[in-house]
Amino acid sequence: MEDFSIGDFVCFKNHPYFENNTFIKIASNASITPPVMIVGETLDKKEYDSLTGKPIEKQLRCYYYSHKDGKFNNNWFKQSELKRLVKKDSYLDLDRLESIEKYEIDYLKETYLHNLVCLKNVDFELNKKKVFFENSDGLRSNKEQNHLDFLPPVMTIIDIVKNKDEKRFSTKDSKFSEKDCSKYMFKCRWYNPQTISYSEDFLPSNILGLVVSHDQALTTIKNLKQKDVFYLYPFDKPLELEDSSVKLKNSLIKVNEIIFNHYYYNFEYFDLLFQKRIAKPIIKINSFIENTNTSKDCLSNEMVFGRSYPSYKRNYIHIDSNIFTNNEYFLINYTDKLKNSTKRIIKVIGIDTFTDTEGQDYTFVVANCLLREGRIRHFNIDKITKVVEIRNGTTFFE
Repeated sequence: MEDFSIGDFVCFKNHPYFENNTFIKIASNASITPPVMIVGETLDKKEYDSLTGKPIEKQLRCYYYSHKDGKFNNNWFKQSELKRLVKKDSYLDLDRLESIEKYEIDYLKETYLHNLVCLKNVDFELNKKKVFFENSDGLRSNKEQNHLDFLPPVMTIIDIVKNKDEKRFSTKDSKFSEKDCSKYMFKCRWYNPQTISYSEDFLPSNILGLVVSHDQALTTIKNLKQKDVFYLYPFDKPLELEDSSVKLKNSLIKVNEIIFNHYYYNFEYFDLLFQKRIAKPIIKINSFIENTNTSKDCLSNEMVFGRSYPSYKRNYIHIDSNIFTNNEYFLINYTDKLKNSTKRIIKVIGIDTFTDTEGQDYTFVVANCLLREGRIRHFNIDKITKVVEIRNGTTFFE
């Protein structure tokens, strides 16, 4: 039988999640899906049933947040009633509170009072999806939205006390723990939308994770956002262009928004190279934020973009093969065969021509297309409606 410990993520066996497969989406009546819980206490006396002679199962005290009354509940379960879930990636600090039992309570109060915490299972509930079907004009389609039942709130630690219950060892085996529980209880306060007031409760420290503060990073991003400029943004992993030894190491980005997602902040920006908006948790881009100088590292539009075509200035210049230079970067507007118009950054490899069976001549720009992750594409010049030069593209991107 599977053995459980304090801090494990568990759920009732009828929950659709299993092991590390938490990508499953829930259809039909999603409201009957039980919560993901955290083991906060275990009890195992290693005793046997006097009637059957079988071992009495280990008991687990599990915690979860009830969205119906805006409070935390806990229940005892037999070990065989539950299944374990693998820990998800989280932007909480999940480890710091696991090692506090060696410290005295005065030090803990000085260190953690008024810090923000959340139940460790928050990411399971925050990323839970439900799907439903919709019929429109005779066509059936799937719609998806977040299913936020049991999503625990962010709370403030207002007091720390010793747990009245204590860890207890077996009288028969000094190495075996009959009862395992947290040494400290955190008194937490949160806003309760059901009572339209604040609620308080004592919760075991081992089921909580610290919310990471990003005050300094938020101030820096605010300063970055105030200017309509680009910033050099390094890739986590270089992008290799198809049939080339060239690897792209950077992009140019413009800051768009800061989005708060329950307990962490997303940094949303427009990526010039890939021509799309991207959102990343601030914790993943700390090095960029810390190393970017809002005054020195900004690039104006004039520093990034060169001439645009067709040009309607003193001399009209239309779009043809002569405006493209090998190994340089361009921003183009392109209309494909389905008449879909897209913007994309390309690195020009060369010019190719083609004559069809009817004697019609075509000219193509052969290039690495960054909208297609650097793969080689052929662009019919007749379908290119706008071209803008990228100044110093090799310096910026490579």
